[in-house]
Amino acid sequence: MAAQSSWHALSAFQIFGDHVPMGGFTLVVRLVVDSAAAESALGSRAMSQPPLDPSLAVSIVRAGLGLIQSGMVSFVYANSEECIAVLRGDVVVEVGQSLTVHDHLVSEFAGRLALLVGRPLPIAGQIYEFPDLGVVRKALRACVDEFEQSTPLRSATRLGSQLRGRGQPFHSSMVETLEEQTHLLQQAGIDMDSLPTWWWRGVAARMPAVGTAIELWPELPATELPLPAHRAEHEQLARPRLPRRATRRQGSRRGEGC
Repeated sequence: MAAQSSWHALSAFQIFGDHVPMGGFTLVVRLVVDSAAAESALGSRAMSQPPLDPSLAVSIVRAGLGLIQSGMVSFVYANSEECIAVLRGDVVVEVGQSLTVHDHLVSEFAGRLALLVGRPLPIAGQIYEFPDLGVVRKALRACVDEFEQSTPLRSATRLGSQLRGRGQPFHSSMVETLEEQTHLLQQAGIDMDSLPTWWWRGVAARMPAVGTAIELWPELPATELPLPAHRAEHEQLARPRLPRRATRRQGSRRGEGC
């Protein structure tokens, strides 16, 4: 899983409870597939799936990218373990809307994934607030880079879950070094260099400021991520406002991003 450990250094704050962002700030929702459930799914599907179970990984990516059609996000980054959605500037402007949007995205991601995989997989959602889109871009770049760097270990661990599902021995201590990870993958006929780009770096989608054609990046550029270029463009993506919730506002608490 692409860790968010560097986000707090970029002035990102995790939001707990109801929250309306300050002027000029951007909300980002991170949705993560439960790792234990994913490991269980890999094991139960191991007898019928090829090494690494690319079908399961594609399903998670597709479920994440599908959130671009929710009408609530302007940009989505998805990989085989999580998705990160940048909310549109006009989505959370009233009390209660941040929780409504969060719950909707969690439900939609989980529902799409269950239909694609054929079994429910628990999803954990988190909301972060960033000072501006430039900082969001840096945070997403860190996620992509960390996800790419984790590919050997992530792939070997994924294969290990399949081995256990087939009744073969595997323990995390067997893939502690890069050499051990590469060796295990090679034993299964997997060449790291032949894995597709999306396996290494994930995929992104963006709603354009004008028109309805979704822009898809199956191969993320090595430099800048394709976020909306400016705040004005970010807010230009018009949509109907969410209905006002009839509940009282709960106290909003912010903590430093993990």
